[in-house]
Amino acid sequence: MRRTILRRMLLACLLVVAASALTFALVAAAPGNVAALIAERAAGPGADAQMIAKIGNELGLYDPLPIRYGRWLASALTGDFGVSLRTGKPISEEFAARIPMTAVLLGGGGVLAFVLALGLGLAGAVSNGGAMDRFLHAFSLIGASTPNFFVAALLVIVFSVMLGWVPTFGISGFSSWLLPWVTIALFPASVLSRVVRVNLQEAMSRPFATTGFAKGHTRTQVLLREALPNIAIPFLTTFGAQFTLMIIGSIVVETVFALRGVGSFFIEAIRFRDFIGMQSVLLLFVFFFVMVNFLVDVICMLADPRMRRARGA
Repeated sequence: MRRTILRRMLLACLLVVAASALTFALVAAAPGNVAALIAERAAGPGADAQMIAKIGNELGLYDPLPIRYGRWLASALTGDFGVSLRTGKPISEEFAARIPMTAVLLGGGGVLAFVLALGLGLAGAVSNGGAMDRFLHAFSLIGASTPNFFVAALLVIVFSVMLGWVPTFGISGFSSWLLPWVTIALFPASVLSRVVRVNLQEAMSRPFATTGFAKGHTRTQVLLREALPNIAIPFLTTFGAQFTLMIIGSIVVETVFALRGVGSFFIEAIRFRDFIGMQSVLLLFVFFFVMVNFLVDVICMLADPRMRRARGA
């Protein structure tokens, strides 16, 4: 077990390095000159080529790409992500102020998606082809097909503008989080509910379900006692994949609801061509993707001994 976790951890580190190198190369290949941007903001339109070249040399922008990447990654590992071209502040300070906002958004949205997926999937399995099952199937299809920005706009119009129950944007209390959480949780909850429903249907055809019925248990009892524990691994695996995608949804949700999180910082960095900020946020996203999948793998191995034996633990 320990050797398996160590192998997975090593693989996760290699994935972070490879993905960060790719994102660094893509951002570096984007049109625009970082030295020229800094010179224009320091000296205005009067910045000359000599000043731009001097800034480029000081920042090492004319060094070979592998050397620049190695220097940038070494600094990032120590917590030094550079200085934002847009705000002039260290990016580490921006992250310290913005990561808690994104963490609350993802944490609340993840819990809501988890609960909704299990509830909707179980309700559909209990109905088993009835009116409730068909309604939840249609609801899941609509939820999985509707973009986040449209869901956000619709929720704001109904619950903020028309009913006035919650604030339109910003954070002023617990109620301010409700619309962002629902918006970011709707898509993963819709996808996961279908995963739960389909896997429960397949589990109900196995011998242990037949044995449960033979003991006199109702369909609901068999679903909860026998079928639900047996779909834990595919559910957790899919939940991990959907949870990582929520970081992409946070970019839209934070922008719509004016939340000062990492996603909104990324949009601002793109808008103002803050290449240093973009590289830092992409590295943070890569780390988030890899670590969530690593944790899901470990949880699945702990929950299912068969996976430990299959991996030679």
